Amino acid sequence: MEEYQDLIHMAELPPDTLDEYFITNDEGNINKLDIIHLFGKEKLENIQESLSKATGLAFVTVDYRGEPITETTFFSRFCRQVRSNPEAIERCKSSDAFGSIQAAVTQKTNVYYCPCGLLEVAIPIIVRGHYLGGFIGGQIQCHDAPESVSRLASVMRSPESDEVVSQCQELLEEIPVFSYEKFMDIANLVFLVINQLSENEINQHMQEDILKKRIKKVQASNQRYMKENVQKTRELQELKILSNPYEILDILTSLMNLAILEDASRFNEMLSSFIEYTKYKYMEKGTFVLISGELEHAEQYLRFQQKKFGGRLEYSIQVPREMHMRKMPSDILLPFIQNALYNGIMLKKEGGKISVTGYLRNNNLVLEVSDTGSGLSDAELEVKYETYKDKHEGYYIKLGMDYAKEKMRQLFGEEYDIIVESYRNKGCKSILVWPEHHEERTE
Repeated sequence: MEEYQDLIHMAELPPDTLDEYFITNDEGNINKLDIIHLFGKEKLENIQESLSKATGLAFVTVDYRGEPITETTFFSRFCRQVRSNPEAIERCKSSDAFGSIQAAVTQKTNVYYCPCGLLEVAIPIIVRGHYLGGFIGGQIQCHDAPESVSRLASVMRSPESDEVVSQCQELLEEIPVFSYEKFMDIANLVFLVINQLSENEINQHMQEDILKKRIKKVQASNQRYMKENVQKTRELQELKILSNPYEILDILTSLMNLAILEDASRFNEMLSSFIEYTKYKYMEKGTFVLISGELEHAEQYLRFQQKKFGGRLEYSIQVPREMHMRKMPSDILLPFIQNALYNGIMLKKEGGKISVTGYLRNNNLVLEVSDTGSGLSDAELEVKYETYKDKHEGYYIKLGMDYAKEKMRQLFGEEYDIIVESYRNKGCKSILVWPEHHEERTE
């Protein structure tokens, strides 16, 4: 093999042209464009077989380095016998490599006599100026080729290979004889066919790439629009919850009643609580707020309601001081306190008590809202308010509760759903749980 290297190196491509074997896509990634990537091995072998049947020539496909990448088709018994010898096959491979490299350099069909004296042709596969490999074909006898055709027997000498060839002389008689003109006509036709097929394949690949990019772009747009739609829906839901007209009317009615009673001191106190409550409710808070802020907001609400209901409402907030400076999702606590009042305490003539407690458990922060109200289930409440549809305060409270549950699931996962438990005539308990180190989960 070493004695053939100088001859092969003479036809090697310069290093600065190796980048022709690579293409850069729009994302900046470099992908190798080779024949297998272009056609696929099975399709290449089908093309080879069709060409062999149509022309009577043997074929094998090689990559840009001259290495075979397909099974051989229509190889003569003579060539199969010669190539079965370890020494002779190395000379045959060198012959194939020489032919394919010459075709790559000239980017034209290269006709030559192999070391065994058979006429061969290397047909380059060229796409958009890039040499991807070639078809090595031939294995025919020809007696009228011009002297300009390379004869590799003179430069690829090997006594061991020559001995193998001499032992297969009888098989040479099976190999057909072609005129040089006929052989060149076939070679040129195959060149046109295979390179037209290559152009068609690359065009198809390009169309597929363009289509994939368009699909990817549409998918990205759809995802963006879906996110925007989710955000807009959430904002509308927040606005709907904040715009609870029945809460405002109820508070204003209470204030008006105090004004009629001319209880200026109590009126001012309730008005002040209402103002502070409203300021926090409508302020821009972001996704997370201090627990202390939510607790203060809840106490403003409960304080106002206690002044309204008097002895019918008691409340307590017992949350450890070390939890006050921790953070929690905004606007998720109050709806459950409102539920405890509206669907719990208000439904009992004697009233009751609302309790807010907090604690740390299993690396989770927990707030519980419990009441001693009626303890009606969701189904019972739905029946109770069915005739009012969305024309009552409970409708907006339920919106707020549903929003809070969805917000917790989106932030921390399905396992952090808010649990609401009802106990008939004993009250209701709502349990809010979220990770102690939630910043790590929501980055």
